[in-house]
Amino acid sequence: MCSFVRITNKISEWSGEILMWFSWILTFIIMWEIIARTFFNHPTTWAHEASVMVFGALTILSGAYTLRYRGHVNMDLFYVNRTVRGKAILDVLSFPFFFVFCITIIWLGWEFAFRAVKVLEVSQSDWAPPLWPIKLAIPLGAVLLLLQGCANLISAVYTAVTGKGVES
Repeated sequence: MCSFVRITNKISEWSGEILMWFSWILTFIIMWEIIARTFFNHPTTWAHEASVMVFGALTILSGAYTLRYRGHVNMDLFYVNRTVRGKAILDVLSFPFFFVFCITIIWLGWEFAFRAVKVLEVSQSDWAPPLWPIKLAIPLGAVLLLLQGCANLISAVYTAVTGKGVES
């Protein structure tokens, strides 16, 4: 079990390290568009769509990394004044809701992405980039999130039982 937690945490770390560059790519795209439009009076046909796709990928795929470091919102009214063991018990009790959320996103996201891949969907714009890769990011991001959630559940159960955290 501890090896599953360690491997999953490494996968989340790895995805976070890759996704860190997406914010730089997004910044470059937006800066390019601003400079091209403002200083050269030559707006691009691709910058807006590319920035939306990069931001979408960054948002959906970074969920596991954020969960790894407990960066998602908690209900502080119930969570903040608890002991480590109390927080772990709340994490275990809330996991079924998280599980249903992830399975729903995987299921619906897969149907959405599968239809796009089947027809090799492209955008309706003049640039017409392929849309299926970004749509595949939806179920992939949900799978990564679910894996990290399962690793966190194992850690929370261990903490609830022993009162100590899992080394990762």
